[in-house]
Amino acid sequence: MKKRVLSLLIVMMMTFSLAACGGSPADDAAEDNGAETKEELTSEEKGETAGEKPEVSEIHWARANSGNILVTLAREKGYFDEVGLTVIEDPMASSSDALTALETGAVDVTSNQGTNNPLQFISTGSDFTIVGGYMLKGMYLVAKAGTGFNDVKDFVGKKIAYAGVHPVVGMAMLDADIDPTDEKNVEWLTYSTNSDRLAAVAAGEADYAVLSGDQLFAVGNNPDLEITCWLDDLVPNYGCCRMNMKTEFVEKNPVTVKLLLKCLIRAEQYYRANTEECVSILAKDIDADEDYVAAYLLNENYISSVDPCKQAIVKTWDGMIKMGFIDEADIENINIEDHINTELYKEALDECVEEYHDEDPEFYDGRVEFFEANNQ
Repeated sequence: MKKRVLSLLIVMMMTFSLAACGGSPADDAAEDNGAETKEELTSEEKGETAGEKPEVSEIHWARANSGNILVTLAREKGYFDEVGLTVIEDPMASSSDALTALETGAVDVTSNQGTNNPLQFISTGSDFTIVGGYMLKGMYLVAKAGTGFNDVKDFVGKKIAYAGVHPVVGMAMLDADIDPTDEKNVEWLTYSTNSDRLAAVAAGEADYAVLSGDQLFAVGNNPDLEITCWLDDLVPNYGCCRMNMKTEFVEKNPVTVKLLLKCLIRAEQYYRANTEECVSILAKDIDADEDYVAAYLLNENYISSVDPCKQAIVKTWDGMIKMGFIDEADIENINIEDHINTELYKEALDECVEEYHDEDPEFYDGRVEFFEANNQ
């Protein structure tokens, strides 16, 4: 019990804010490409009368304040309807709330809770399986204008605002033989929200802050601040937010999971081909200003991908062990690769290639190549 409480405390310290994968001001103040909308679908075209049928037709998804553009598109464009799925988004106040809800079966999917957080739960006994992803990258470090950036050695002797050691920054420092947990190397200042971290840099309390998409609008409109580097510059394709389900659900409902992934892959294609239109769609869905949403959705460094990115997950797991966030004594019987399912995503991708390749050959060829490079 003590270990469980300690682990949950660590989760709270390490938690990405729910806006980590896209923002919501609630926390702080095109072309169709052949896709059909809900209104254009006939009953014959819906999944309940054609093709494979899902074992479970209703899926509860833990929704962050920022929402999930891929879920929004799959719903708005009728992709879920076509395969007979209904996705219900249940609002969650925090990442720990979302993952706890997944553990208790209150929801079936989480996607905006980073990579380190579900891994922390797995390390303490939660039987989760990572089946895909949401944000591939999009977080960054901000500092006073003119700070510049050379490499992670710039962080030595500095103060960085986050909620404990940020795992991706920590992994990059480990790769450079710098211990990120040693206060002699870097002092991590704890702030619970992105806005507080940004304010700490603006006030000179911190040299850097690790931030996410919800602050891009604020940073972009403050001439005294600059983005020094993106986390993807430190650890390429680090897999910002993973898509998690209970292992039992995945094993009992493989067709449901595969069909869900197919819908999300199609939504990813639409999103990448119609990004500006998606700004309006997401802004309406989360009741936000379009300029605010455009600051992250239109940023070339803010990328969504349904791909599981197995290699990034394993790297994060190993890094968390090295940094002491996971006790090796607690994971003697855990092989993290047993908690990563790439097969269902690959099946979904192969079927999408077969059925929709002609709609966007470059996208689908790119997804196949990306999978092969990041999931061995």
